[in-house]
Amino acid sequence: MPAEYTVAAFQDLCRRAAHLPVFGVGDYLRAGPQPPAVIFRFDVDYRSQHAVRLASILARRGLRGTFYFRRHPAGFNHAAIRAVAALGHEIGYHYETLDRCGGDFLAARAMLQQDIDDLRRNDVTVETIAAHGTPPLAPGYAGNLDLVRRDPGLVGQLGLLGDAVLSVDFTRLCYFSDAGWHWTRHDGTPPGPGGRPSTLAEVGACLAHPETSVYLTFHPHQWFERAAVMHYFRWRNRVGMVILPRLRALRRA
Repeated sequence: MPAEYTVAAFQDLCRRAAHLPVFGVGDYLRAGPQPPAVIFRFDVDYRSQHAVRLASILARRGLRGTFYFRRHPAGFNHAAIRAVAALGHEIGYHYETLDRCGGDFLAARAMLQQDIDDLRRNDVTVETIAAHGTPPLAPGYAGNLDLVRRDPGLVGQLGLLGDAVLSVDFTRLCYFSDAGWHWTRHDGTPPGPGGRPSTLAEVGACLAHPETSVYLTFHPHQWFERAAVMHYFRWRNRVGMVILPRLRALRRA
């Protein structure tokens, strides 16, 4: 298998999935298919051009996924969103409005509505949303998903089909995520605490099983053309997330 987090590795995964029914999140919620099935989900945090690249690879295989775009201070990257949508993929909103509103639920709800309206004004069909999974930035909530978890009716009020976690029956699924440059796996349970470490090879083995339904979450900014470039950015992420905090803690001690 090619080096993980490379375009070649993603192409190999698409090849392995091509014999199975493949869905975006919205299509999966509508169809409620029996196993086997594969859900392709992409949380587009930044480096939107990487998302367009992966979307093109999927489209060449005749496969479809859902790409969840964040809203940054400068707004949405509408050019990237249009490019991905033109390839036949679903577009969703990767929301973090509780973080942006400091834990104020009323303000976060209004901001969620405004952001979805912004996408729809730009001729983007938005049927599902997915929470950005950062630790909370203020007391009073555990994560951005709490906005919908505490108000399940919000999804319908916003004219949405569902949330990428709360609306999915995970008892029927094997869930994999590449978040933080580390594969994790949940068997029959939603993403969150309790997942076990996994590997790209294990993902491939699940796709080979004839009766398995698999939910795959990718972060496109981690996937590169060249392994050497990928290793550099992976190392840089580790320095920023692990080594620098430890050094700061030593200085404060």
